[in-house]
Amino acid sequence: GAERSLAEISALLHGLRVVIFHGVGAAASLPQASPDMDRDTLLTVVFTAGFFAINWGLRILVVEPTARWALGLRRSELQKFAQSVMEALFYSAFMLIGIAVVPSQEWVWPSWKWWRGFADGGHEVMRSDLRCYYIMYISRYIQAIFSVLLERKRKDFTEMIVHHLVTVTVIYISYVYGWNRVGVVVMVLLDPADVPLHLAKLCKYTAEATGRRIWQFTADRLFEIFALVFFVTRLVMYTYVCWSAHIEASRYFPKGLPEWACVALLYTLLGLQVYWFFLIMKVAAKLLRGQGVDDPRSDDEGADPTEHSNGKGTPNGAEAKKAN
Repeated sequence: GAERSLAEISALLHGLRVVIFHGVGAAASLPQASPDMDRDTLLTVVFTAGFFAINWGLRILVVEPTARWALGLRRSELQKFAQSVMEALFYSAFMLIGIAVVPSQEWVWPSWKWWRGFADGGHEVMRSDLRCYYIMYISRYIQAIFSVLLERKRKDFTEMIVHHLVTVTVIYISYVYGWNRVGVVVMVLLDPADVPLHLAKLCKYTAEATGRRIWQFTADRLFEIFALVFFVTRLVMYTYVCWSAHIEASRYFPKGLPEWACVALLYTLLGLQVYWFFLIMKVAAKLLRGQGVDDPRSDDEGADPTEHSNGKGTPNGAEAKKAN
């Protein structure tokens, strides 16, 4: 019932607090459990509703009014600014949680530990901090799917929906079938690059609203950091994970349908990363030509140029640079 669910949520969050604030030694004594889909589905619904409320509640009640007052943003620019604020908060929080939880697991490295003993069973058993990270992560992406559907459609709307759906499916299959070790490694690799990306977007929107070059300069430097982190985590390190799941894992057990499904989905995500990195390189080329950074992945479809006015007569974008 409800009391049991609340007790389970409390236990999971306690495990998360222990590993974050007390370290690996204290985390070793945390309780362990296998997936229970009736229990965990209900927990996922609760966390999804909570993240959705946090996302849209803070966005509508705090971020948008503050941005409207401080920067004079309106309509699509205001919505994009608020979205980037919440994305930066979510990605930062999950990046820090992942860095605390995943490296504290005894099997995190070298990669053969992800697979050895899988055929004998037991890989499905997880510590409470890891279960909490897993359930929160899939809940966050389910919430993100609903949010993408509610937001203004962007150029990469289809790619983003595919990315979120594939991510949710990978997390679900890896959680249920005991591939959680490689699952959480993937999860912890996907978050860091998006932090400087959304901070760069915020600086870009601020530059357009204020006409101050320092904000565009900061956006350009943050984009460079984003491109570097993206390359290292999502192309180099994530490609190694795909190799390990495809080749290295086969040395320890024969793959069935769930395992091959995971491998196929991991490569689907890799394909999206390659596509997005191609777009990132297009922006990098603009930077080398001395133009300001922009995010080609997510401009509005058919954006109305009149919406770039900040309501105070302040020039934006290219006009802002001319004004300086």
